[in-house]
Amino acid sequence: MPPWAFGPFVLDVSERRLLRDGQPVALTPKAFDLLCVLVGRHGHLVMKEQLLEQVWSNTAVEEASLNRCVSVLRKALGDGVAGARYIETVPKRGYRFVATPTQLPPAAPAAEADTSAPHTEQAQPGAGITTLAAPPTYIAAVRRGVMAVVVLLIAGVLAYAALIDVRKGRTLAASKPTQVHRQVTFGANEGAPSISPDGQRIAYVSGNSDSRRLVVQDLQGGSPVSIFTSAEIGGLRWSPDGSELLFVARDAGPPVLYVLPREGGTPRQMSAGQFVACWSPDGRQIAVAQFLPGRILIVDVAGGVSRAISLTGAKRWIADLDWSPTTGLLLAVGNDNQGRTTIWTVRPDGTDQREIVVEHAEITAARWASRGDAIYYFRRVEQTISLLKIPVSADAPPVRAASLPILTGLEADGAFSISSNRRLVYARAPFYSNLWTVHMAGTTSPGRLVTTQLTHGTSLVERPRVSPDGRRILFNVGHAALTNLFSVPLTGGEPTALTSMQSFNLGGAWSADGRSVAFASTEGGKPRVWLVGAEGGTARPISSGDLSDSFDVGWSPTAQVLYQQAGNRNYYVLDPATGVERMLIADASHGWLFLPTYSPDGTRIAVAWSRPSDPGLWVIDTRDSSQRRIFDRPLMPIGWSADGTAIYAVEGTRAAYRGLATYLGETLTKAQILKISIDGTARIVADLPFQEVGGIAMVPNGQRLEIVCAVYTSRSDVWIVDDFDE
Repeated sequence: MPPWAFGPFVLDVSERRLLRDGQPVALTPKAFDLLCVLVGRHGHLVMKEQLLEQVWSNTAVEEASLNRCVSVLRKALGDGVAGARYIETVPKRGYRFVATPTQLPPAAPAAEADTSAPHTEQAQPGAGITTLAAPPTYIAAVRRGVMAVVVLLIAGVLAYAALIDVRKGRTLAASKPTQVHRQVTFGANEGAPSISPDGQRIAYVSGNSDSRRLVVQDLQGGSPVSIFTSAEIGGLRWSPDGSELLFVARDAGPPVLYVLPREGGTPRQMSAGQFVACWSPDGRQIAVAQFLPGRILIVDVAGGVSRAISLTGAKRWIADLDWSPTTGLLLAVGNDNQGRTTIWTVRPDGTDQREIVVEHAEITAARWASRGDAIYYFRRVEQTISLLKIPVSADAPPVRAASLPILTGLEADGAFSISSNRRLVYARAPFYSNLWTVHMAGTTSPGRLVTTQLTHGTSLVERPRVSPDGRRILFNVGHAALTNLFSVPLTGGEPTALTSMQSFNLGGAWSADGRSVAFASTEGGKPRVWLVGAEGGTARPISSGDLSDSFDVGWSPTAQVLYQQAGNRNYYVLDPATGVERMLIADASHGWLFLPTYSPDGTRIAVAWSRPSDPGLWVIDTRDSSQRRIFDRPLMPIGWSADGTAIYAVEGTRAAYRGLATYLGETLTKAQILKISIDGTARIVADLPFQEVGGIAMVPNGQRLEIVCAVYTSRSDVWIVDDFDE
């Protein structure tokens, strides 16, 4: 079959080879077969059942295998990068190859020798005389004899060369290490790992109890040792000499950065209210990312601040930090104004700031190579993660370069660590979520709960919102970079797609009449609020302000749309008919606002407000903008009682970071529903019977408490890859 050409690619089906600009692209056999099927039927929808039958014929596999294979294929093609489009998802049905390939002409066959030449005079090389050629029959016989000898000689040479190659191959196979993933923990609830610089020990967080435990394990043998316990633990980083661990922990108050000897003991507090930090190469300083956008503090090991660095390109909070052990440069993972994830390098004095990576997908972590000649980072697309590499020079400033895939298709928790002996540690952590309904039976509090699963599948299903009439549930499916909106009846049934855009679309809210949906979208490159009909159709943007990456959107009973301002300090109030906007709070300079929830008559808004002096659950009067705190903890409101005299809110312990498709990225364990009256009295009305929950929404029901929540199914263990970048 002649090769297909599309964009910079050439797909040679006969040779089972994919080239990009003449260079081979590595694909698994199934990914190559899938690409051949899609390209062969370009422009047409290929149903999932057909793809499973053709690519996995006579093999029993789940649909998740197809989804993962498509994800791997998209990464290999660079689908979605710089506007490139190759594979379109048709929700619930299948996929379509949307590029237009052309078939190249087949290679011309080599010309055959002409054995029917007439009897002619031929010049003998170097003789300078002319003689008569031999008769044709004699020449033919001689030619056949010579050819036979040549063929035998060539065959012998090739056989000898093949033997040498086989022997060489055996030698190389015996000497060159291969990438082998091996499991090192077996509790099914261990993650956030970090490996010591010498590659001999790992530290990780274990959640197989009511609290989290910081565990250290020697890879040469011996039992794991718990050295610290808290409600939440994360951000583990070994000191350069491997003697101490830097980590963040949180109980009832704000998060705190600690340093603790690897054998355990008394931790020393470094900084309060921070989440991300790393060691300097000499272990004498620590870089701390402040929660405020684009700001890094350099502190000494005693906790004293020596200087602050402001990053000009990181427009929102910093998600990760690392300090090069050879060049002394810092790298920071942040976000720009377009919602893209970026990696910057900067000198510790704040100079020479360089943007070297820009991704539309989420970057969960980044690390310097121990030799300073590369930066590795985790990139999440939907529910899989790839490890990519940016080569840099140890003798020259870093520059933007094409990233190279090292490992693909990992179901990881987003954290990784590398050692000086080229070991990589990560947590294999497959997870998915589905919607469940929960209602209370009886009148006791907490009462007996009846639970019903509403959706089924292995995708990430999040941010449920209930329609005003209580009949349908709005939700989003997918991860950052590719998420779309669906709705499903409260009683269950087949979901209906409301959007099918190749962007991040989530956080929907119903209009008061239930006929429209407002939602956040990155379509077009800028996060904005969009509007679409409740049954789907053509969507259009309606906002102009800077939308926060919480992507929170609400809709009042009085036809006003709310969306969170970048920085999370305030909300815009938008009239979707006129486009006129105003700020919800006249002076929102104190703390951050979250989840504004309207009372049934629209005159009051319950909101979680993290004001430094008096954080808590607040009520804002929409008529005079007055504000009143009714509870001393910033619980997340989910609804009001039918008579408007009480607010329902959720409280729990952070379970895991699940990406921006989840509200604020975090899920909860030990989740409880509280009912808080306007006068401030509170009582627990339900203990949710799930290990891990995400978004929660109330069903409008004056008779009983009924909610819809995203329930997660997950497992997590620590794995190691030796010689991961050979």
